Amino acid sequence: MGEERIMKDYSKLIGLLMREKRLTKRLSLQQVADRLGNTRQTISLWELGKVKITVHDLQRYCDVVGCNWLDILKRVSDEN
Repeated sequence: MGEERIMKDYSKLIGLLMREKRLTKRLSLQQVADRLGNTRQTISLWELGKVKITVHDLQRYCDVVGCNWLDILKRVSDEN
């Protein structure tokens, strides 16, 4: 498996976990986007794993959604 493929897999898993956290809090893409000062499309692309999210943006996202960004990264690491 190539490095690029591994990164895509990580991005998708991170995105799925992000989406799971957002939906648990019953927040819409638009609500999160508004609070972060991003577009709904950017949030969607992060959650779909189509765009890699930076650690800084993951921290900000988790602050809005009310989750721990380290827990997300740990879970990704544990599953791979």
